[in-house]
Amino acid sequence: MKKILSLFFVVLSFSIFAAENLRVSDIKVEGLQRIDPGLIFNNIPFEIDDLIEDIDFSKSISLIYKTGQFKDVAIEREGQVIIISVRERPIINEINFHGTESFQPEALKTGLSLMNLASGLIFDNGDIAKAERELTNQYLSQGKYTTSVRGEVVPLERNRVDINFYIEEGRLSRIKDIAIVGNKSFVKEELLDEFSLKTTNIMSWWEKDDRYSKQTLTGDLERLRSFYMNQGFMNFKINSSVVSISKDKKKIFIAVTIDEGDKFSIGKVKLKGDVPEPLALSDLEKDLSISEGDVFNRSKVNESTSKVAKSLGNFGYAFANVSSVPTIDKDKHRVDFTFFIDPGKKIYVRRINIIGNEKSKDEVIRRELRQLESSWFAQDKVDRSKTRLTRTQFFDSVDVETPAVQGVSDQVDLNIKVTERNTGKVSIGAGLSSSEGVVGTLSVSQDNFLGTGNRIATAISTGDINKVYSLSFTDPYWTEDGVSRGFSVYHKETNTKDLGTGTYDTASAGFGMNFGIPLSEYDTLSFGATIDLTELKLQADSPVGYKNYCSSVASAGSLNCDTDSLAFWAGWQTDSRDNMIFPTKGYKVSLNADVTAPVFDMQYYKISASGEQYFPVTEKITTRIKGALGYGASYGDEIFPFFKNYTVGGQSTLRGFKQSSVGEKTLDTNGQYITYGGEKMVTLSAETFFPVPGMKNTDSFRMSAFVDAGGVFEDSFSASEMRYSMGIGATWLSPFGPLNVSLATPLNDDNLDRTEIFQFGMGTNF
Repeated sequence: MKKILSLFFVVLSFSIFAAENLRVSDIKVEGLQRIDPGLIFNNIPFEIDDLIEDIDFSKSISLIYKTGQFKDVAIEREGQVIIISVRERPIINEINFHGTESFQPEALKTGLSLMNLASGLIFDNGDIAKAERELTNQYLSQGKYTTSVRGEVVPLERNRVDINFYIEEGRLSRIKDIAIVGNKSFVKEELLDEFSLKTTNIMSWWEKDDRYSKQTLTGDLERLRSFYMNQGFMNFKINSSVVSISKDKKKIFIAVTIDEGDKFSIGKVKLKGDVPEPLALSDLEKDLSISEGDVFNRSKVNESTSKVAKSLGNFGYAFANVSSVPTIDKDKHRVDFTFFIDPGKKIYVRRINIIGNEKSKDEVIRRELRQLESSWFAQDKVDRSKTRLTRTQFFDSVDVETPAVQGVSDQVDLNIKVTERNTGKVSIGAGLSSSEGVVGTLSVSQDNFLGTGNRIATAISTGDINKVYSLSFTDPYWTEDGVSRGFSVYHKETNTKDLGTGTYDTASAGFGMNFGIPLSEYDTLSFGATIDLTELKLQADSPVGYKNYCSSVASAGSLNCDTDSLAFWAGWQTDSRDNMIFPTKGYKVSLNADVTAPVFDMQYYKISASGEQYFPVTEKITTRIKGALGYGASYGDEIFPFFKNYTVGGQSTLRGFKQSSVGEKTLDTNGQYITYGGEKMVTLSAETFFPVPGMKNTDSFRMSAFVDAGGVFEDSFSASEMRYSMGIGATWLSPFGPLNVSLATPLNDDNLDRTEIFQFGMGTNF
């Protein structure tokens, strides 16, 4: 018996010793369908020939799980062979939507991809419920509260799945009532004007403003708060906002409870702090938008803070801190304000970095900058630099950043990021005009030729009235100081039989040179000369006045005459508009004078003045006031050339009247009433521009409402010859040039006037 026990313990000891020294002879992976085994081998912490007793199988399972590719993992050992059994997670093959009309399927797929639910990604059953909730929320934001979303998973071969979403959009829920409780100082209608959300009205089908949105309501409540705070109610509170829906889920009711509080006025206003030279507190006080006795207005308090900080920024203190501290007297309903100023360190610009200019040369951008490298930072110069770059029309967007230089407390870099636009244009048959009919055009222009900022343009335009062939070149920086130089050569033919101004034909050829000298940041002096060779042809039924002119420069009774000229011109212009195409603020004023030298057939002069001012009404609404005056006369014994008369009427001067049709009417020998235009001219216009209702992208579109006035006069000003109109217009920056459309009603036309209610024009004239 003792021998048997001894033998058992020897065998047991040998077995234990053998097991402790076993090594992995093979690793097998079972259950893979689409995943390469290498993924598992790269994530397990053991390999063939490792000691089995050293392997942590729990850790190995955890590491395989972390790859995210498997939903089940098991490890077994058969002798010296390790067997890893896995079940792969399925991969999404396709996502399909059924029943959706309010959203494009691609837009929904893009949204789901942010939740890691997209074709080619691993599928998790829990993602379906999340997707159903997210899709339902999207429909809720559209005001559809009866929407149901059901997701379905369809297994496919090779461990793939299709996901189908079945959507019943249901009916649209609309806002039935918005109630405001607690208002005493303002009527409900006045407060609801601050809301973007509206109850269902005649324009709701277009504006879609009767659909409830939590985000929109939050914005409306903030605007309501701002309204009260700007009217003196600094303790205004919104106690609650409750949204409820009817049982049939068709109607939404919003109730807002407010506490107006007391109305406060401004008490004493002070500035405190260390103001660096050359500034003084008295200088900064001019920037304050509030004063003692004013009604409290939160916007003006914030505006004061911003303006003081900007003034400090203009002198290099880019990181100045200006804080307003109120002292409230509840008994007197007054609030004193102390503005504490901490200018910080004076900052200078280390480096200016230009980013995004693939076509434009650096110098084209840098020459427009008013903020320079290695100079003190000035906020007004940075702002002006951005405006000047925008006005070049070379860029779709201009963004300016001023990051601090790491490790230095008094330096910033100026990063100017531009998005270039295509400034080269080729246009064929792009001209349309209500006055000239179909205008065949062929034009090639490059406003930023080879990235130099120079403009080259050539054009052929064939209209019923004007035929133009032209070539021009302009170098806006002929000198480093910004003196511009330009050349132009042209051939032009005019036929006026359809204008109602009397029939005549002209054929002109000319060459001109011009220069522009910048006098200041906003002012420019321009001058130049043009040699013009014009042949005038009259018809037998041409007006008597036209025949008299030809007789004076040629021979009596002549119907053909040369009207050549050498004209010198000069002009002064000041322009502070923030944008050349769609300005929102600023002004433009021009004074021009033309005079011909007494060396050819024509001896006359013309003086004109024009101006326009833009007033921002809101962020998106702008009003423009525009006017022009003109005066012309001959000198010596010559007659003023009738075809140089001012004309009024048409899309660019007086809408609602045909082109060049306004002026005193004369009964000619052929029994027709015509107008010659006049040597004197006046036009006036008031126009308010606003975005197209319901259109989100307003960069290329806008509408307007206008009132126009204008007239031309042979002798002295006559109020009876003035004409007026009103109407609406629209502008679209099309690929072929600006398209202008107007509907205008003449207000004081008579039976001799030639009116035109609908007018349009596309492209630009050379």
